[in-house]
Amino acid sequence: MKKFWKWFDENFEECLLMILLILMTAVMFAQIIMRFVYRESMSWPEEFCRFSFVISGFLSIGYCIRKNKMLKVDILVGFFPDSVKKVFDLAGRIVTLIFFTYFSYYGYFAMMNSVRGGMKSPAMEVPMYVLYGSVFIGSVIGVIRQIQDLVKWFWKKDRKDNKEVAE
Repeated sequence: MKKFWKWFDENFEECLLMILLILMTAVMFAQIIMRFVYRESMSWPEEFCRFSFVISGFLSIGYCIRKNKMLKVDILVGFFPDSVKKVFDLAGRIVTLIFFTYFSYYGYFAMMNSVRGGMKSPAMEVPMYVLYGSVFIGSVIGVIRQIQDLVKWFWKKDRKDNKEVAE
């Protein structure tokens, strides 16, 4: 069971993103075949791909945090000594956590307003809260991954300090 949770922790976002990419590719390929071979088009593939693209964008938040691929502007930070760089690094991680917490909070309200409104997408008739729910779920995954990142950051720092003391 421990191996499963380790695998799940390391591959969750990647698997979801890969599945969405495969589905988008297959659906668009089917739409192309329908248009050019059978001279008919389906009404739902464009909407499906748009929804999948938006959902994959929000699900990729956790992946980017876990892989440390978040957008950073660090040209100014490069001029400071290492101790100041560490402070900026920690501050950036904390600001990211606060941002995604805020984003989760309001994403939840947007999703719940959509549930109450009962809107559905025009072609697939999927409830719009599915789309708004991706904002909430992606942000919550971002918060979880950022907390994991902060724990690793502090643990790594403590390990380095302990090694220096031991030497």
